[in-house]
Amino acid sequence: MKKIILLVVAIVSSTVVSAQVGEGTNWLKMGVHAGLPVGDASDVSSFALGVDFKYQFLDADSFAIGVSTGYTHYFGKEEGLITFSDAGIIPLAGLFRFYPTENFFLGSDIGYGFFTEGSESGGFYYRPEIGYHDDEWNIYGYYQGISSDGIAPASIGIGINYNIVQGK
Repeated sequence: MKKIILLVVAIVSSTVVSAQVGEGTNWLKMGVHAGLPVGDASDVSSFALGVDFKYQFLDADSFAIGVSTGYTHYFGKEEGLITFSDAGIIPLAGLFRFYPTENFFLGSDIGYGFFTEGSESGGFYYRPEIGYHDDEWNIYGYYQGISSDGIAPASIGIGINYNIVQGK
């Protein structure tokens, strides 16, 4: 599974580099996101907070591809005498977006998420998003999850990215 995910990320990365010679806009995006843990994560975590780093090529036909990484920190819960540890996820993903209108987008980041704590190394990472886009900012809602053999942390939340235009 890891080899397939890394192959997808490599293909997306080479496509992004190739796409730069075509018409479109290159964006470097930096932002923050906050969410509530769901599923397995809600038993041991009370809140998720993170940062995003994305590179996106938006072509003239309203489709975008790119790469995405960042960090999501899950804050551990305290329940009675039990205190759960904090944990983190670092994704390496391909970014896919569709803009049905100039300012509205649907998309997903798909790749591999690395766990920063515990014995599990990571798993299949996915993060569908829906949001509003303008020349300077993206505001979006998301669902973020990882499918792994041992655990499957997930969160639902909101995020904001600042868009740095690289050129047309």
